[in-house]
Amino acid sequence: MGEAEAVLKATSTPAKADAFRLDINALRAFSVIAVVGYHFQIPGFAGGFVGVDVFLVITGYLMTGKVLNDLALGRFSFITFLMMRMRRIYPALAVTIAASIVVGWFVTLPGEYLKHLLQALSALAFQSNFAFNSDNGYFAMAAQTKPLLHTWSLSLETQFYFWMPLVAPLVWRLASSSRSEAESESRVGAVTIAFWVAATLSLAWCLWESQHNATGSSFFSLPARAWEPLAGGLIALAETRRRSESPGKASWLETPVIAVLGWMLVAGCIPAPFPESRWPGALTILPILGAAMVVAARQRASSLLAISPLQRIGDWSYSIYLWHWPVWVFALSWLSLRGYGIGVTQKMSMVMASLAIGALSYRYVEQPVRLRRDFWTPRMLLASYGVAFALSLGFVALAFLNGGFPARLPAYMLPAELARSTSTPRDECFRDANSRKKATEIYCSFGSAAVAGEPSAILWGDSFANQYLDPVSASALASGIHGLIATQNGCRAFLDDPSRNSSDQPACRQFNRDTLEFVLGRTGPGIVVLGSNWANAIEVAVLVEKLLISGKAVILIMPLLNIGFDLPQRWIENQVRAGRAIDEWKVKADPSLTMSGLRDAMAEIVEKHRGNTPLFTVDPRPVVCDHDDCYLVRNGQANFRDTAHISNLNAMQYRGVFAAAFASALHAGPDAEKKAE
Repeated sequence: MGEAEAVLKATSTPAKADAFRLDINALRAFSVIAVVGYHFQIPGFAGGFVGVDVFLVITGYLMTGKVLNDLALGRFSFITFLMMRMRRIYPALAVTIAASIVVGWFVTLPGEYLKHLLQALSALAFQSNFAFNSDNGYFAMAAQTKPLLHTWSLSLETQFYFWMPLVAPLVWRLASSSRSEAESESRVGAVTIAFWVAATLSLAWCLWESQHNATGSSFFSLPARAWEPLAGGLIALAETRRRSESPGKASWLETPVIAVLGWMLVAGCIPAPFPESRWPGALTILPILGAAMVVAARQRASSLLAISPLQRIGDWSYSIYLWHWPVWVFALSWLSLRGYGIGVTQKMSMVMASLAIGALSYRYVEQPVRLRRDFWTPRMLLASYGVAFALSLGFVALAFLNGGFPARLPAYMLPAELARSTSTPRDECFRDANSRKKATEIYCSFGSAAVAGEPSAILWGDSFANQYLDPVSASALASGIHGLIATQNGCRAFLDDPSRNSSDQPACRQFNRDTLEFVLGRTGPGIVVLGSNWANAIEVAVLVEKLLISGKAVILIMPLLNIGFDLPQRWIENQVRAGRAIDEWKVKADPSLTMSGLRDAMAEIVEKHRGNTPLFTVDPRPVVCDHDDCYLVRNGQANFRDTAHISNLNAMQYRGVFAAAFASALHAGPDAEKKAE
């Protein structure tokens, strides 16, 4: 989320500019307060992330007005415009990134540090929205481990700064060559039409993506968000056109009522529990409309908006935004390592720290670069940018050669680093939430080589099935079974029903329908291995019943553990507090940990079919648990990589239970054996 110009002026005519917009500066303050409140998890700010959307309206309005003013004066320069933006955005960003790299050296694990350095490089190149989108999968690092996550909005905004001042002047010049009369009006009208077309297409794409893209990539996408700054741009265009045609005549929107309604709409969005996973979407229209009403109303004379604290926060808002998220991420890390909770006192301290550092950044970084133009010339700015980027690139290369500099941290932290590896087995075959995967074949293979005829087995489910792919494949290979992989991110296996599954993602429902059709539409696969993060046993029973009636042998993977916290992170924290390695960590096998309710219900399904149908279970729990305790860490290795998924490093310890299940399925009887061949 980049800053708008500090001199908030809206163009009226080429020769005249309006006064400082206190209302817009107050709106910026309001927006950054909302974002900080949301990120710091302060009650009443559930929808505070809409502050980013409000900022996009503001920047679209101000930057479009700037471009129009320069075009009208015949002095527009694309390079000059970009340098103006660099002068405003780059210095504080570079200092923030440098500070995060230094702090990260002392508190970040090697793998995370490598990712952080790459993200820092992408932020300096204003491409971090692409970087974070590519790291936005199911097993991506938690947001609280990404100190520069918030720079995605700044990169998106900068990309708007690149395209808008290319398109608007092009349309302006094309319009001027087509007419000689009312040339100024025709130029503004042509740009207005272009903006309306672009905004309409962007909004349509945004609405489509919010309903059909389950990965959330539109959150970071300029095409899905371009309509937001364009909404502000259209206000600037309307003002320019009206004042050119009717000088001195105010718009019907320029009333206190419109301003109050706009403020109420924006304020009402902040506590609203909007679905961030579907953002931006149809509901995003609400804060955009509210911000547009405030900007269009032009009520800058309000004494309430002019109060000094609000205006100061508006001035500092860019630096506050830049610093608040690293403050939150690193403070969380420091507090959790020392076993402190995150209460009201801690959160208020972080808020005050963000305000203070933001004020200092504004005073000693932003202002000197903007005002000392005799020293910070365009050449100096470009040179400093080039040096910063080159140094960052060199440091990233050195970090990769040294594996993230592991020697800077105690050696006992490294096993936890390995355990939290984010790669999932056969990642090229694991479908994302939109049912897309890197591998080209419909179903990847595992186990023994394919032979003439049908496949012997299929692994069907979500990541809780895919996590066992290594022991499943090894066991299948030993048994001469050729299997197929049908696993999808966040998509449990179920028998699709319009009434029961209406709330599930369309891509997930279609994936399950296609998989069922494939399984039932041929002789093989005769063995279906089911594993998922099921919430209840009812849909398990329905699916199992369908497969058994169809003559399939079913291997049902029982639930393992639901730890409830990030195991590698907690293991690191425990070891730091102890000041030594902790090679064994076991906890009581209580019902919440072992999900005994779900396990008992699934056991009843198995018992119902025992003896007369080929239904078998794989129970991984005895591998990591005894009667009373479960081992989270054993022999210096973590058994889990997050809150519930097993670690890739020791997945093969489950090979025996899968080998036994495959053997039972193959020898269940003539029919099952025939289908498995």
